[in-house]
Amino acid sequence: MRFSIRRSTSLLACLLLLGVTVAACGRSATPSSANNMTLNVAQNSNAIGFFPLYVALQKNFIKDQGLTLNPSTPPQMGSGAKMTAAVESGNVEVVGGGIITDAFTLSKIDVHIKLLGALATGYFVDIIVSKRFEQQTHLSATSSLSDKVKALVGKKIGDTGTGSGTEALLTYLFRQQGLDAQRNATLVNVGTTSTAALAALSAGRVDALSFFAPAGQQAEARGIGDIFISADRGDVSSMQGELHGVFYTKQSVVDAKPKAIQAFIHAIAQAETFIHQNPAQAMTLLGKYLQEKNPQTLKTEFAAVMPIIPQNPLICQNAYNIANNFHVKAGLIATALSYNDLVATSTIQSALPGASCPS
Repeated sequence: MRFSIRRSTSLLACLLLLGVTVAACGRSATPSSANNMTLNVAQNSNAIGFFPLYVALQKNFIKDQGLTLNPSTPPQMGSGAKMTAAVESGNVEVVGGGIITDAFTLSKIDVHIKLLGALATGYFVDIIVSKRFEQQTHLSATSSLSDKVKALVGKKIGDTGTGSGTEALLTYLFRQQGLDAQRNATLVNVGTTSTAALAALSAGRVDALSFFAPAGQQAEARGIGDIFISADRGDVSSMQGELHGVFYTKQSVVDAKPKAIQAFIHAIAQAETFIHQNPAQAMTLLGKYLQEKNPQTLKTEFAAVMPIIPQNPLICQNAYNIANNFHVKAGLIATALSYNDLVATSTIQSALPGASCPS
């Protein structure tokens, strides 16, 4: 498989970091038996798509399964490169809140990566533009996708870095119009916090953002800008129902700690069920997760997250195929990756007997 120079460099950087101890993730654990019920878990960020993990912790679903996380609060690694280093060095055993982009990329250098479940079946990254941008282009969210993407040509667009899901969305959208995001726009790494990203948009350091929810909802609530392109809203029909938020591990962890892995999968399933069956309580928890104090903004954020949280963590073939197609067309992988090779099907089914994908 061949990657672009930028992505090859990114992978090399990951490998160079493998020997670095990630102190925030606690010590690397070498399980002594299959009964070991402790897992080192981390997440990329506090993106809205990783909300089920937070619910599983807050409602004690993980604890009730007899499972202990080390540390008790999963650290936020901040980038896929740092997560890759932590997984490969053994400091992180389970990526409890990650994106399939990182899992796909990591699987190219480690064939033992296994997807354990779905956290979000929706691409929770939006293109957000400033009010000034809309005034200058005379475009809005209701304009055609083609016109909106072409309006981004020559603009400074903030994202979360090379090889990220935010960059991938830009690459995909530009390619659909016969353009190249790297050459036809200026991509600016604005970090992985919505605070920094929105500050850059507000100050005019960037004209637009490609950023994960709830940055778009926050931008609209504060009058900074608007969600310009949203796959989850239906603006990009080919991305509807795409598997994006996932949790994953290495096969060696599955083999060494089968009971712990199944317990983790079951706890996430309980969390996803709770979110759908108890929306009022779930919205309160979302407010705590996002540290959102504005009631109206929280309602908007909750409305955005509910449709993308699956009923259970099963990785459905259709959602996986949509993600595969997206990553091929975005140039992140050269050919589609086999569902049977990457998804820990038997492990998931053992943890969730009787669960099924939507018809």
